[in-house]
Amino acid sequence: MNLAGAFGLNDRELVSFVGAGGKKTAMRYLAMEMTNRNLTAGYTTTTHMPPPDEFPLVLAFPDELPAALVDYETPVAFASDRVENPKRADEKVRGYDQTVINSLFRHGTLDVILVKADGARRREFKAPGSNEPVIPELSTSVIVVASVRAVGAPLEAPIVHRPERVSTITGLDIASPLTSEAVGTVLADEAGGLKDVPAEATAILLVNKADTPAQRETARDIVSTVFEQTDRFDRAIVSSFETETLEVAENK
Repeated sequence: MNLAGAFGLNDRELVSFVGAGGKKTAMRYLAMEMTNRNLTAGYTTTTHMPPPDEFPLVLAFPDELPAALVDYETPVAFASDRVENPKRADEKVRGYDQTVINSLFRHGTLDVILVKADGARRREFKAPGSNEPVIPELSTSVIVVASVRAVGAPLEAPIVHRPERVSTITGLDIASPLTSEAVGTVLADEAGGLKDVPAEATAILLVNKADTPAQRETARDIVSTVFEQTDRFDRAIVSSFETETLEVAENK
């Protein structure tokens, strides 16, 4: 796979991930790819996150950055401290205010910073809450993630995070089956997938978990709906990390 190429990323990037259905997996893949380009890459959050098992974890208060990262080989995960008694995970760490990440990016200690900018409680699809996402304003790209497995599932937990907000955007009743059009409508909405994406950032759609031919066709339907409703996304990627599939569609 060449996820960095599919996203169209360069060698100096601050990439924020929002949505549900594969943020952490995409971040791990991308961190490794950037390191294989001989770039330095960091993995962090503006909220909470389980630290990736594959990477060393640096815990440092904001005033200790960037010095705390200098001696570590990358990719490296970094956060401010541990979360006591975390829910839905064996371990979680607390990230940083977006101003801290902006400052670190300006400093240039890391070539690439990857940021988990919201939470989804391990669900397949979501609409953001009133206080999220928390996207650093210097983000060069924002990856908006959704899982194709949400299509056909009822608009409720455990598939959907904040189903009431999805209902508000789409007009669907709670517990109604989610359609590809409804998923695309949320992703294209300024109160949905595009909420608080910085004006200067490139917005990229990632429709994930398209593991079968039928799921890939459904994912393409979602992409078509999004492109019909907004030109804000530069491109869309239909992906399956299970089958190592990437399909790129430009929003022309």
